[in-house]
Amino acid sequence: MILIHIKQRKHLLGAITAGVVLLSTLLLLLWGCGKKPEAPINGADVSARISYLEGLGWQVAPQEIESLHLKLPEKLEGSWSDYAALQDAQGLPFSQFAGQTVQRYTYTVTNYPQRPEDVQINLYLADDAIIGGDLVALGEGGFRADLVFPET
Repeated sequence: MILIHIKQRKHLLGAITAGVVLLSTLLLLLWGCGKKPEAPINGADVSARISYLEGLGWQVAPQEIESLHLKLPEKLEGSWSDYAALQDAQGLPFSQFAGQTVQRYTYTVTNYPQRPEDVQINLYLADDAIIGGDLVALGEGGFRADLVFPET
């Protein structure tokens, strides 16, 4: 009788362990399949780009300073690697476009705190989707930063 009881416990423990493993696997699969890729950020025209920037808190002059086509290197190394890391931190897919031709639009920022002049925003687009961007302060004390509006 004791021998049968021990076997039943072993079978029960094995069944519980198998159930937990199966349930965990199922939950991981469902969680992974339920993730949706982030929708591309529309930058197809000037109004879409300005709306995106305004949504981040930026005010920019409506006419871009510059727009150009730029072929990214096949490998994002050196300063390109640093730039790609900045974009990854913002959740923008810049590094996925290595080796491709992208568009860069540059706008004058009109509301940077304590710096009314010499601040610009660059937006990088591929197929009308915003894939990267940065803020650049020119001149003395210049810097490059992400697109997050600074807290004052």
